[in-house]
Amino acid sequence: VVKGACHTLHESSKDEHVSAIIEFPDKKMGSFECSLAHCSDRSATIYGSGGTIEVPFPFWCPTKIKVTKMTGLGSQQWSEPQMHEFSLPENIESLPTENNSEVIPGFNFVNGQGLAYEAAEVNRCFREGLIESPKFSSSQCLEVMRLITEIGNYAER
Repeated sequence: VVKGACHTLHESSKDEHVSAIIEFPDKKMGSFECSLAHCSDRSATIYGSGGTIEVPFPFWCPTKIKVTKMTGLGSQQWSEPQMHEFSLPENIESLPTENNSEVIPGFNFVNGQGLAYEAAEVNRCFREGLIESPKFSSSQCLEVMRLITEIGNYAER
């Protein structure tokens, strides 16, 4: 349930800056902010009762995360951070794109070749005759879309 949200619009009428507070089941809360209007480190941090997970730039396709566990609710007893690294797929070449008749090699996003993992999962599901991935179901996808819509509706008030 969205408990609060606000946004600013670009002159194109698209969201330029959004922030929201969300309530989840079992008294869990979340907040986020995203912006095209100002610089950010484009990272994400997840805070929970058991510790933190830090996802550095680029959070949309990271190659590492840092997990720091905490003992006891509200405790200040922190474990040594553990780094987990993930390699990008090898032998993935970008397709050239044209920009004003200039050919530019590269991906649209930093670490964009990591999106090959998603494509491989779609391919696997297709080959196995599945209509959705058990890793991210259509009901989960619809819940994310519902939440995004609810944030937009709340911010429009």
